Amino acid sequence: MNHAGADGSMLFSRISLQGEQRIKRGWLSMIMEYYSHTEYQPSPEQIEKDRFVFFGLVRCKPWMAIPAGILIQFCYGSVYAWSIFNAPINKAVAGDPTHGSAEITFYIALGVLGVTAAIFGPWIETNHPRKSGIIGLVVFYSGHLTSALAVYVRMISLLYFGYGLVAGIGLGIGYVSTIDAVSKWWPRARGTAAGCAVMGFGGGSLAFSAINKWLIDNTNLSLAFLILGSLNFAVMLVSIQFICPPPPGHNPDGIPVLDSSECQQYMKSSVVGTHDVEKPVQNPRAMRTLAAERPTLHVTLGEALQSRDYWLLYVAFLANIVFCLVIISNLPRIIHELFGMGRREPREPPLPAYIAVSIEGGFNMLGRVMVGLLSDFVGRKTTFLLILAIQIVVISFVPVAIHAGSFWGFLALVWTATLCYGGGFGMIPAFISDMFGINNTSSCHGILLTAWSIASVSGGLIFTGVLNHFLSHGGHAWEPRIYIANFMWMLAVTVTGFVCCLFVRASIRDRMFPALPNQIMHLRIFGRVFRVLCLRHSPPPPDGRSKRRKFMEFEYLTRAQEQTAWEEYLALRAVQQRLLKEPNDC
Repeated sequence: MNHAGADGSMLFSRISLQGEQRIKRGWLSMIMEYYSHTEYQPSPEQIEKDRFVFFGLVRCKPWMAIPAGILIQFCYGSVYAWSIFNAPINKAVAGDPTHGSAEITFYIALGVLGVTAAIFGPWIETNHPRKSGIIGLVVFYSGHLTSALAVYVRMISLLYFGYGLVAGIGLGIGYVSTIDAVSKWWPRARGTAAGCAVMGFGGGSLAFSAINKWLIDNTNLSLAFLILGSLNFAVMLVSIQFICPPPPGHNPDGIPVLDSSECQQYMKSSVVGTHDVEKPVQNPRAMRTLAAERPTLHVTLGEALQSRDYWLLYVAFLANIVFCLVIISNLPRIIHELFGMGRREPREPPLPAYIAVSIEGGFNMLGRVMVGLLSDFVGRKTTFLLILAIQIVVISFVPVAIHAGSFWGFLALVWTATLCYGGGFGMIPAFISDMFGINNTSSCHGILLTAWSIASVSGGLIFTGVLNHFLSHGGHAWEPRIYIANFMWMLAVTVTGFVCCLFVRASIRDRMFPALPNQIMHLRIFGRVFRVLCLRHSPPPPDGRSKRRKFMEFEYLTRAQEQTAWEEYLALRAVQQRLLKEPNDC
């Protein structure tokens, strides 16, 4: 009987284990399926319906998406003015404006934003942008209503839930859907289009710093959240009616495999066309765009996320934003402690903190459109390296300005870094679209925004941790060394991001150039491909010439060799695509 019971227990355990494995495989397959479909396929009726916007009363024009996107992002950008609420909320909840935990709400909201964008990215890509946009603004408004209740009952945990979690979810959905919808209308100038849209987000900080202060001074905190949320809801609800996707054929169905200089030669001779590289079908109401001029190569979301270039860009983006994310939420405090009434010799700062925050929002806004425009002319990678280099110089000189007691020098450096910070947000959607294709933009952009979450949450916690460490060991909040210690780790992160950006292969040819079986790596040096090969089974050396075997070999391909290898790869990939489509056609 004991043996039978043991056998039964083992059988039951085996069945349970197999069941758990099936469930895990089922969940994994569902996740893989979810992240495999990233293409919006409207019905003919929906395409016809999208010819008109604003409840079908106005004929859709491409330029309408930009002002609508700016207004929507302007309202979402009110989150950047959260620092104005910190002291009043701390006073209302904790009884002391300088001690409390209202600042954590900002970090939670940005943390949830990134996670939400990563989770909902494929869903946003496969649905109408107006649908996802309306859901985002409704959830964002719900967060404001919950925050009003939280302040009224003086419950900080409810504030974390309302503004941090609920509003953060709405922010993540609305942010990605709006920017990507706007940039898809302008394939020739994605950097400028996306920069204009996110310019509104930076402008939100500029305007809402003053609006929030006026609401706090003239109403109570609870009513301030109610008015703020209602104002944002009304503006966004009207603006979202002008957002719709471009018609089919407006964008390349994939990534152009030829640069601009090769396009004319391609149109005259169908050399690349013999490899069945896709040429998108024209739509009668589509404008003449890149879709009509360049053959394309489709990259799946899986290929994009498995690319090391995506994760190198991820680190570079995180490095670009970490310094200013910490500064944005702590600038009033830094001004108060180092240059204002909190210093050893108290005095009024030359400029009120809320005005400094507003001006910082202006630089944030300006950087988004300026850097996006610049990237359309000089290239995404070159522009990103430039703004990271500027930030490295700025962070290096911030301690000098603090030691010298130069208030205006400190602000000038911070505002310059903020210009670059906004520029990173302005050009990153276009950078992703150029590298991995328009159909992967929302998904890749959403996952990339988790860097925003990591930088805001971890950056804020490290900053606060370093500050509290010094204060607990006898330090004073007005001592420069407390803040300089924080700037040093931020400088190290920024330098790391610059190095990672150097190794990003922005060109589709560089990323997907065929590798040999024994290849270790390849780089492009002075416009030509340099290969490093591993010779695992190298033959013995000639008679007595050397006792050392050759384990590595280097190749520096000519342009003709590179072109031949690339065309062979395109031909092979076209055959693979046909074989994959044949079962579906049967």
